[in-house]
Amino acid sequence: MLKLALSFVLVAGVSAHQNFYQFWVNDVSPGYQVGIRMPPSNNPVTDVTSNDIVCNVGGTSGTGVTTVAAKAGDTIKVQWDSSTHPGPITHMLYGPVDSAASTSGIGAGWFKIDEQDYVDGKWANEIMEAVDMTHTFTLPSNLESGEYLLRSEMLALHGSQTLGGAQFYIGCAQLSITGPGGACSPKISLPGAYSADDADIYIPDFYYGFDPTTYKAPGGDVAICS
Repeated sequence: MLKLALSFVLVAGVSAHQNFYQFWVNDVSPGYQVGIRMPPSNNPVTDVTSNDIVCNVGGTSGTGVTTVAAKAGDTIKVQWDSSTHPGPITHMLYGPVDSAASTSGIGAGWFKIDEQDYVDGKWANEIMEAVDMTHTFTLPSNLESGEYLLRSEMLALHGSQTLGGAQFYIGCAQLSITGPGGACSPKISLPGAYSADDADIYIPDFYYGFDPTTYKAPGGDVAICS
């Protein structure tokens, strides 16, 4: 009986692993897994000091990945695999660069453009489950023209009571954005901005007294672009 219970837990844990696999620009999608640097598996990244925290395992190159056209201010909808793990979703941009496909994204230059944490008694993953695991946001209206990496991150906090137990699910899309110009701040470095013992990553009392309404996802404030 114990063996069966343990098997169920293991299967449930694996089935809750996830990837970012499709997106839409103003309700038009380039296709399933198109424009995204797909990782080799749906396993999480747990080492926040690794280059894998940028665009996942094997995500330092976008050679062969389509770069999708968009405009500043466009509406973006992302779709992820289903997950029951509680936690936020965030989006960041890196750029502009000459070529998104040849940009690793490692280092300084990332800025957060979207964040959903705990809203009206539900974590972002639960809110997304109600709309086919999608999340919608808009690109900043003041962006320089050029190519960008769009980083989508779902952070699973069910293991956050253990140091190193938080699970980062990450996917990077490649965009070619036309915009009127602008500068965005603040900017962060990846890796570098996250530490394993940060209060938004390591939460010892997550199941015992933690107030989720106070939670703010890693990566700093949503940038102001002007």
